[in-house]
Amino acid sequence: MQKRMRHSKFRNTGILFELLTKQVTADIIAGKETSVAKDLLYKYFRENTELGREWQLYSSLLNEKIKDDPHAERFLNVVLESRKKLNGKKLAQLKYDLISEVKETYPIDEMLRAPVRNYRVLASIFKVFEDVASSDCKFDVNEVYQSKNCIVEHIVDKPKVTRSEDELINCYQTQTEDIRLLTYKLLVEKFNDKYSEVLDDGQKSVLREYICNVANTNNFDVFVKSKVAEIKQSLTEMIGKIKDADVTKIKIREVVNQLDKINPGKLVKDNHVMVLMLSYELLKEIKKQTEGISHAA
Repeated sequence: MQKRMRHSKFRNTGILFELLTKQVTADIIAGKETSVAKDLLYKYFRENTELGREWQLYSSLLNEKIKDDPHAERFLNVVLESRKKLNGKKLAQLKYDLISEVKETYPIDEMLRAPVRNYRVLASIFKVFEDVASSDCKFDVNEVYQSKNCIVEHIVDKPKVTRSEDELINCYQTQTEDIRLLTYKLLVEKFNDKYSEVLDDGQKSVLREYICNVANTNNFDVFVKSKVAEIKQSLTEMIGKIKDADVTKIKIREVVNQLDKINPGKLVKDNHVMVLMLSYELLKEIKKQTEGISHAA
């Protein structure tokens, strides 16, 4: 006998990820120095965990845009084949452990009542994943069909994106639009208030990678290492152009010292991001000084 599926927010990996990212934003607004939600994202949604792998499959179905139904259906089938390969017991245990840790810090019932963008699509993904992972029961065929149809419609219905949309917001595709906009706005305003200047391309690139790789520390670690090398080289090249500017040279030596403390063999931390932002700010300051000297000459 076929049975109807019951959608569970507790077991929906896509919803769990979104609620945690919303909580990260809430922690930022509250002015907290650390965010347990962010730590949980790092811990449970890494690419080498079953939960991280399932989230990547959710993300693929949420963000992939294909021109027509036949191609979208084939893409969905490929994703479902990948979902079959996940270890169900490990996945269930990770979800249980994650929920337990969330309950220790946050009011989980209030979090689950929060509105979720693309809820219908996320629920449909959950149902088709449950269907392919199930070996001892058969779910209602019509319900599975409706869920697959919902996903295909979402994949084919490509949203219009204007060219004027900021690159940072475009990059944050794994999150809901409201969270992407709010997070970007908060981060930019925070740094603008501190430095009283608009972020340059280097600083934007740091923020972009920081946001996009919240659950992929390996990618961000590689990015940070490359930026440290670039900044140190730029500072070395510029120090020879500075004349009678002892204060600036002291700043350069201090920044280089801080950059050297970013150990390539260790996990990238929030203060490392701040060091990169300060380094780019110093580079802007030096460029203004050298340009002023050049014009005066």
